[in-house]
Amino acid sequence: MFSSQIGIGTLLQGELNGKGSYHIQGEVVGDGYIEGAVVLAAGAYWKGNVTADYVQIAGKVEGNVAARSKIELTAAAVVTGDLSAPVVAMAEGALYEGAISRPRKTQVTRYNERRGPGTTTLPA
Repeated sequence: MFSSQIGIGTLLQGELNGKGSYHIQGEVVGDGYIEGAVVLAAGAYWKGNVTADYVQIAGKVEGNVAARSKIELTAAAVVTGDLSAPVVAMAEGALYEGAISRPRKTQVTRYNERRGPGTTTLPA
């Protein structure tokens, strides 16, 4: 399902560039530029800016998040930074501090999480 993974207890310092789907369970300190999806699991931490096609956050991010298609914040998400994507979806309970910009002025969607804890789905 994921082409790359940063496991629990792993700390990556520096810029993360790549293609594919990235599952982050540990810590990243630095900016990320991904052609594909980034899924930040519950308990994971990212300090730096994240740019990808799709970003799902269940952990903590200190930095700006930009997605070319969609940003999804689960109920456990904590984001300090700006969000920028055509679609931004936030589960009830997600916390963020920053601005939201949507290039095509689409709506921000709030939803009640129906997936079980720890369930991760990438967009089709």
